[in-house]
Amino acid sequence: MVADLAIAFFLFLKTGEKFATQEAAGASVAQLTTYAGDKLGTKFEPRVLNDPKKAVAFCAASKPVLGIVTPGFYLTYAKALGMEALLETKRTGVAAERYVVVEKKDTGDDLTGKIVATTLAAEERYVIGVVLQDKFGRELRLKPVTDVEGAVFDLVEGAKDAADAVLMEEGAWALFRDDSELGPKLKVVFESAELPRDLVVAFRPNAGKLDVEKLKIALKAMNTDEAGKSVLRSIRVESFGDVNQERLAKAETLFHAK
Repeated sequence: MVADLAIAFFLFLKTGEKFATQEAAGASVAQLTTYAGDKLGTKFEPRVLNDPKKAVAFCAASKPVLGIVTPGFYLTYAKALGMEALLETKRTGVAAERYVVVEKKDTGDDLTGKIVATTLAAEERYVIGVVLQDKFGRELRLKPVTDVEGAVFDLVEGAKDAADAVLMEEGAWALFRDDSELGPKLKVVFESAELPRDLVVAFRPNAGKLDVEKLKIALKAMNTDEAGKSVLRSIRVESFGDVNQERLAKAETLFHAK
């Protein structure tokens, strides 16, 4: 049981994703929190957000016990919010978490000082230091977008407010690359190393006597029973597994590099 909490809040953060809102995704995430709560004999209430600043404000006001957060949010606020990484999330159909930077085929490859559109603009330090590994310097400017497809069309069409390039997930690039109209007009100028996955975290200052080991066992076994599989499908997750500590440590070193 969770000590001294009438409601145990669960934060679900997916930075920049337009559908990661309480209205759009709350019901799906509630299936996961109900499943986890049943296993632990308690009740979790989810809050779905796509803005890290609002997530920090939520943590200060509502003191969530658990969460699923981006690695960028974890690396930025782990110490301040007392987060402990418990598990990592393997998304359905995503063999490895990688990002690519795409620009028009007829432009140069140096993006130093230019504008890159990305859903992760609110995690600037993580994008520039970890995803891009400082390849284009810290003067790179990030343009926040919630629609990568729209940003690509603006880029190709030379729209007035188009960015110079678009940072996107490797899986999204595969779709654009294979498109007969868009593919020939684009090129990849950077491909990231494999990055940490989204993390299941415990907010230790709020967790009381929460049995995190029991939680980890329950989440890791979700893909072995029908009820668990149904929940995973609803949130587009293949499975939960142990944190790749080596990969996370490499990201942390890059994140804190001067």
